[in-house]
Amino acid sequence: MTDHLKFSPDILRRLGEELVPAIDQGIVELVKNAYDADATTCEIALVGLASGKGSISILDNGTGMTGKQIRRGWLVIGRSEKNKNSLTPKYNRVPVGDKGLGRLAALRLGDRVTLTTRPAAEPGKQYSLVLDWLQYENAELVEDVELAIKEADTDRPQGTEIRIENIGDRVSRGTVSKLARSLLLLSDPFARFGEQLEENKPKRNSSESDSDPGFSASLLTEEFNDLQAKVSQSYFNDAEYRIQAEVDDKGSAVFRILDWKGDVLHQAPADEAFDAPPFTFDLWAYILNSESFSTRTSTVSEVRNWLSELGGVHVYEDGIRVPPYGGADNDWLELNLRRARSPEGRPSTNTSVGRVKVTNIGGSLVQKTDRIGYVENFAFTELKRACVEALNWAARILLKERDRKREAEKQSKKEKAEKATKNLERVLNRTVKPTERRRVDSAIRSYVEQTEKEADSLREELELYRSLATAGMTSAVFAHEIGRPLKLIDSGIKGLMRLIPAEQQDAAGKRVERIQTSRDRLSSFVSIPLRLLSKSKRRTGKVDINAAIGSLVTMLEPVSAYYETVIEFVPSEDGLFFNGTEALLDGILLNLVLNSFNAFQRESFEQEKRRIKIETWSDTTSIVIRVEDNAGGIDGVGIEDIWLPGVTTVADGTGFGLTIVRDSIKDLNGTIHADALSDFGGARFTISLRPMRELFAK
Repeated sequence: MTDHLKFSPDILRRLGEELVPAIDQGIVELVKNAYDADATTCEIALVGLASGKGSISILDNGTGMTGKQIRRGWLVIGRSEKNKNSLTPKYNRVPVGDKGLGRLAALRLGDRVTLTTRPAAEPGKQYSLVLDWLQYENAELVEDVELAIKEADTDRPQGTEIRIENIGDRVSRGTVSKLARSLLLLSDPFARFGEQLEENKPKRNSSESDSDPGFSASLLTEEFNDLQAKVSQSYFNDAEYRIQAEVDDKGSAVFRILDWKGDVLHQAPADEAFDAPPFTFDLWAYILNSESFSTRTSTVSEVRNWLSELGGVHVYEDGIRVPPYGGADNDWLELNLRRARSPEGRPSTNTSVGRVKVTNIGGSLVQKTDRIGYVENFAFTELKRACVEALNWAARILLKERDRKREAEKQSKKEKAEKATKNLERVLNRTVKPTERRRVDSAIRSYVEQTEKEADSLREELELYRSLATAGMTSAVFAHEIGRPLKLIDSGIKGLMRLIPAEQQDAAGKRVERIQTSRDRLSSFVSIPLRLLSKSKRRTGKVDINAAIGSLVTMLEPVSAYYETVIEFVPSEDGLFFNGTEALLDGILLNLVLNSFNAFQRESFEQEKRRIKIETWSDTTSIVIRVEDNAGGIDGVGIEDIWLPGVTTVADGTGFGLTIVRDSIKDLNGTIHADALSDFGGARFTISLRPMRELFAK
């Protein structure tokens, strides 16, 4: 007796929806099929989404499919006739589609799919096929559902259209936005700006195929048009410099730093070879301040908005983007971590945009089954290592340049000071009587001594804040590293819950909830240094005080729960604004709140209902922020000494918190007053800041 394997229709759901859960990436897989069919355009239309039914259509002008190609390729899930070593017949493209699982995920978005295709190999012929997923739900086996491929005559040009009907509410507005961005970045937008580097396409005989006119995919929605208008601007010439790495087919690499015109400033061969496919890596880095843009036609805000859409390091394999690299929150080269470790000479994802353009004809880079990224095999690890080495090499060069400029500036200032001293001596000799010279010299020496004392004081403060900056960067590095296992905890919890039988889900859910609560608390602790070091929060400008404090209090909720403390925020009814940075305000309030947490932990004090109260209001001349607690007040140190660096009543405290608070408020032209014990039951700090309207009136 013989038999063969059979498959339940449930396998279609598991292969499609579970292996490729991202709807936008499923649709992108259908668009990639159009690229592989030598199409030059592909249009995606979303119709009637608000009706609760809706449909998606994908139309291309590619070479289409014959009936045989439908049976042996399109209907076969998990196998692809595409071969990386064989190029497409018309434009000699390297095929980018694979396996068909992503296609299956997109096709299952609706209840019914209609395929209509007109093959270039059979002019005048059209083939159509209908997939009714409701039939599969009622079938016992996949092969029980018969599919009819219909043939008809047509006078329409070659191409393929796929229509997915009755998609319900599965495509949200957020999904549409993600899809718009994915399509816009799909076919290397860098090339459209004339900034592309030497092409890494396979060599071919031009007599055997047509010149590739390129490929573009468009989503017929307002979101796509708005995004396209923003991304279509080119600001590459506004970059301060460009880091470049080129790796050839033998693994030899050359690193470069170029200026905005593309002229090479520094160049060096890599110390070792890389076992990666040939690729080119470019990173355009920007200095986003008014001084840097003072002589340019574009503005800082324009470039910043452009980077918010295009920023990150994208990967293009043979002309087509590989997600998620360069996407939102995807820092696969760890630019932000490296910048946190060493801020100078290091770009971040907010201040740079990059591209890795790789030729993968040999297939050494393998995309994951869900089409989200590469399998981290040896070839990918080597590609990543080469990019990181280029970044490290560039950072060393830039730091040397910075040190050289600083030394030159120091020498110039020293020479100017010596020249000024000699000039002063000449003026004194000509204008001061000998009888008065001793008194004048004494006054000058006294002034110089006082100036040197002030300089010594500034140097001490500089050393203090260098130490604090080192501690802050170190904590940010640790916070970044802790974020990785936190993500693994999330995915582990989801995987664990899927393994638990349905009847035990409720009991397991309670235990999992406790794990999740602890995870949220740890995440909140981790986010604090990353929040303070965020580039956007360190940007000077108009700060909404109530919004900033409200955001901070929300972030601290898991922390305050851990300390069994309620933080009550009472904002003013009117909007309050000052000119400064949100990071500075965060630092002030965090230090005051953390001091309250520490005060509640004292062994000599117990408070059943721990409370911290933050209030804001405006009087006739100032913005007032009051922070108070019921932790028993300040004791063990004089109220006038609490601002001194190193003074603390906590055993393992640094004594820097209130020093930072005082100095930060001075930087904002404000004042702070401390009460050791208020009627609220603890210490009270009252901050007065100049409102923005007063600053503009001066």
